Amino acid sequence: MSQFGGLSGLARASYDELCSVHGFGDAKTTQVKAAFELGKRALSLHENERPTVHSPQDVANLLQGEMAFLEQEHLRVVLLNTRNRIQSIHEVYKGNVNSAVIRAGEIFREAVRSNAPAVILAHNHPSGDPAPSDEDVQITRRIIDAGKLLDIEVLDHVVLAQRGFVSLKERKLGFD
Repeated sequence: MSQFGGLSGLARASYDELCSVHGFGDAKTTQVKAAFELGKRALSLHENERPTVHSPQDVANLLQGEMAFLEQEHLRVVLLNTRNRIQSIHEVYKGNVNSAVIRAGEIFREAVRSNAPAVILAHNHPSGDPAPSDEDVQITRRIIDAGKLLDIEVLDHVVLAQRGFVSLKERKLGFD
């Protein structure tokens, strides 16, 4: 990175310049260029251009096409501002999403860093059935309690699958 004069120089470097660096092949160069492009696009979105979440359907519209057909469970956290506009979305777990492995610190890490007042949990069921399991409800309760300690509201937990989606909040599962 130092040969480019820091991050800004690295961002301006051409594909060929990056490929010429020892340890940078096509794959790594493509990843780096994609990361900078994503960052540029994220910064270019003005506050009023970011999607607003009004309902679980909005979350499903945003994530279902991407998550419903994944072969493993993925848990993402949608960070929201005070107007329920999406600040960012972070994948925090991949694989078997169960209460034994889920740590509140992982769920809320980015929310604390970015001072997000609210989050929505979203995970997929590879089976195709969006019905929440008992463990999904237990996890939701634990995360809601942890959020209260951090003053970060958990607005919903949406389960996405090929056959639709379920909002745990709408079904009053874990949201007492």
